[in-house]
Order: sequence, then C-alpha cells, then structure tokens
Amino acid sequence: MKLLKQLYQINSKSGQEAEIKRLVLDQLEGLPLTVVEDDFGNVFITKGQADHYPCVAAHLDEVHQPGVRHLQEADGMIFATDDKGERVGIGADDKNGIWIALRLLHEVETLKVAFFVQEEKDGELSGCRGSQACDLAWFDDVRYILQCDRKGNSDIVTYSEKADVRLCEDDFIPAEIRKLYGYEPVHGGKTDVVALKQRGLKIPCCNLSCGYQNAHKPEEYTIVKDLLNAYHFVHHILNVL
Repeated sequence: MKLLKQLYQINSKSGQEAEIKRLVLDQLEGLPLTVVEDDFGNVFITKGQADHYPCVAAHLDEVHQPGVRHLQEADGMIFATDDKGERVGIGADDKNGIWIALRLLHEVETLKVAFFVQEEKDGELSGCRGSQACDLAWFDDVRYILQCDRKGNSDIVTYSEKADVRLCEDDFIPAEIRKLYGYEPVHGGKTDVVALKQRGLKIPCCNLSCGYQNAHKPEEYTIVKDLLNAYHFVHHILNVL
C-alpha cells in the first residue's frame, strides 16, 4: 500500500495534475512501454505488441482542495485528517483507479492504459475535459476499455443514465466472473468512458467499483480489501476477454 498512500498524499485538483503525473511516470521508469502525452495533458501508455489491446483507464485529477493530509488506517480503511483532526478527502476518486492501472502495467504483458486529466467538474468548467479533447484514433487497436472510477465494491456501470449512453451489454463480463468477485451491472453517471462513447467510440466500455466510499466528500475513505478485490477482478477480465 506504499504507492497508494503516496498517491493519496498528492493534491491533484483538476488542472493541477503535474505532481501526480510525475509520480505515475516515475513508477513506469524501466518498463518496456511507449508513453505519449497529448497536448491537453492526457497520458497514453502501450505495453507489449498486439493487434488488439485490452485497455484500462483512470483519471489523474480529484475534486478536493489542496491541503494537509494525515493518512489514518483503522478497521481495514484508509482515510485522512488535517492538522485539526478534521476529516479531509484523499482523492481515492480516482487514485484507486491509478493504483490499479500502475500495478497492472507491472504485471500484465500486453495492455494499453489511458490516464485522463480534468475529469472532475471544476467551478463553471464541465467534467471529462481530457477525454473530450483526446484523439480517438489512439483507441483504434483497443478491443474494450475498463475504467476504474466508481464508488463502492460491486458495480459494473454498463449504462450512463445521466448521458443516456449504453457503454456495453450487461453480459459483456461473463456472469461466472462477476459472481466470483461480487460484481453486477448497474446504471451510473458520467466519466471518461461515457464521454468517449458520446464522441462515437464503438468498442465496449464500462466503469468499475474500486473500493472507495463517500466520493467528493471530506469523509471519503477506501476499504482496502475492496480495492484489492477490484484489482483482482480487472486482472481476471484482462486474462479472459
């Protein structure tokens, strides 16, 4: 959990992702990867050689204002307090997704990863600005995208109610795999894969729970066992689909 805590300690409000981006790239040093940063600041990574790649996505920004974070652990949870002992957010939305993607890049032979910037709304600015600006051609050799950017521990968002967008069929991930890890299809909100589908991306996508609760609130926390279960769920999917 050392890397996860390093991610939590970094303030990465939308538009201020430089520090967390440096940590991400440092973690990839020495791996046989192709790394491309586009003009908007999104980071696209390719590992291995394939005609069609699986892809994992996460976003680098968070909603919380910069400030002191003292990480705490209790009863299998990670949360944070400030100097006064008041609860503050840790940016688990979406640093849990970043952690999953980085671990997969170390352990999976063939994979594409998209790290988007400015997914969160910021004042008058709408969300998903990085995924709205990226070049869709990068996904031409991708067969599906799994975004790890959903609260809780059991959701596969296959349809966005907010955007009225079908991301994938409910049975895209086979029932026997869903049951093994305790996941089920649900309707959800908007994130980067929704924006990509709105732009015309044709491949299956979904957004998966990755172990955090109370997103966007000072009381945000991660349940470690749920994060680990999410990682193993994604790893399993990559091995079979």
